[in-house]
Amino acid sequence: MAVEALAMYTATEFYSQAWDVEDVHGRESYDLICRRGDEVKHVEVKGTTTDGAEVILTPNEVRHARKYRCTALFALSNIPVERAEDGTVTATGGTRHLYDPWRVDDGILTPLGFRYQVPGISGDEI
Repeated sequence: MAVEALAMYTATEFYSQAWDVEDVHGRESYDLICRRGDEVKHVEVKGTTTDGAEVILTPNEVRHARKYRCTALFALSNIPVERAEDGTVTATGGTRHLYDPWRVDDGILTPLGFRYQVPGISGDEI
């Protein structure tokens, strides 16, 4: 959660320099909506402790990026995470990557799993 929160904060701070920014991640399939006059941009934000060569996208995020052409991907990679003795987790720093415009099909999408519906509830309970 600390990594995601830092990425959202960093992206909001970046876009706020030139746009009016609203956090919509709780109700939309993207994270930020940016407005400037008649312009509207949807931003997907990703945070990772890795080098950022890959990020995880949900099916809804992919659908949205394909449908809405004025979309950007803001990724914050190499985020160091520190865990204090009291359990507090802190994420700081990171490297910014901006793909704007973002064309999701320019990268390589790899399916990661399947949704499986079991063949009935009558299986043995343990």
